[in-house]
Amino acid sequence: MTFWQYLLATFGGVGLGFVFSILLFYLTNKWGRNARKKTLERNLIKEFTFDERYLQELVRKFDAALQDITVEDRNAFHYFNYRSYQQLFTTIYLSQDFIYDKLTPNDVYKLRLILDRMTFPGEQFINNLMQKWNQNAVSSQDALKFVRLERDSMSSFIKDIQQIRGKIIGK
Repeated sequence: MTFWQYLLATFGGVGLGFVFSILLFYLTNKWGRNARKKTLERNLIKEFTFDERYLQELVRKFDAALQDITVEDRNAFHYFNYRSYQQLFTTIYLSQDFIYDKLTPNDVYKLRLILDRMTFPGEQFINNLMQKWNQNAVSSQDALKFVRLERDSMSSFIKDIQQIRGKIIGK
């Protein structure tokens, strides 16, 4: 072989090896991304199932509180725990770059609204309201208004979660 044939064979082999390594990098990256996405979506579906049941329990507690407020039973104790709402996989899903593959901006807005409400400050607000009502510092009408609003919000959150879960499962 001549010098130029060796040179061409060397550069050709290096070039083909470089192209193959780039192709291999993109393929493994895509396969890994798809695997992470499927695993995250499976976990997100489980989290949504738990959260839906949890919100249904909160709606029942709000209904009980509404009955007690209506009959002016100030000895009844009601505590609403929002911090037990699971949001780990929802937060991770929101931070990933494939969120808009299955969700619309409106769905993302709804998820953010739910996550912002199901926090310690949201919990403190409703529990402080109930405590003030028990102490006669808040009228029954105001307490009814806020508790109904929270109950209706939780019912709306349940429907939103069901809709979003359906979109994630369906696509």
